[in-house]
Amino acid sequence: MILECKHCEVVVSIVELFSYDERYQNEPPGRWTLGKCPQCSFPMLAVQEDYGDGWEDQAVRVYPPQAKQLGRTISAPIRAAHREAVLCFKAKAFTASAIMCRKTLEGLCVKHGVKARSLSLSLKELKERGLIEGRLLDWAEALRIFGNEAAHDVEVTISPQDAKDIIEFTEALIEYVFTYRDKFESFQKRRKANDEIKKKVTKTA
Repeated sequence: MILECKHCEVVVSIVELFSYDERYQNEPPGRWTLGKCPQCSFPMLAVQEDYGDGWEDQAVRVYPPQAKQLGRTISAPIRAAHREAVLCFKAKAFTASAIMCRKTLEGLCVKHGVKARSLSLSLKELKERGLIEGRLLDWAEALRIFGNEAAHDVEVTISPQDAKDIIEFTEALIEYVFTYRDKFESFQKRRKANDEIKKKVTKTA
């Protein structure tokens, strides 16, 4: 298993000490592995996931924590694109990082069945369907423009600060659509169910 040792600051093939598989409802199966760096023996804990094609080749280090990780309820292609954007940033490939953030946005649209002629139209459709709001559309449009310039204009360079902001805005969009929005809908459903139960109890009292 290949991981980055935080202590050595290099990528290594860890010495695996122990692993086990877990399965929880509404989440893909996970394989957790405890290992250590072969150079300095620094401990590491990593997780791999199985989406039906076997365990992912690329493990995610959860201890020591890496940069912010997206939730496991988010589809694998979107998390993979986001992860690559972060890896590009860490490698100081800031233009490539911006391009991968744009790809992450495209994945978000496809995941919700939006396949317009262009990413710009797809983002507008997300707003029309109530999946994102006005301010988030502004963020998404800015990310799209940065991604387009990074991909198509050889004279454009992305600064480290811009690349960092692009990653953070991308994470905010994904978390809003996949996490907070879904949680709020679940919250509303629970409230509605509780209100109906109260009404039934009141009627029978």
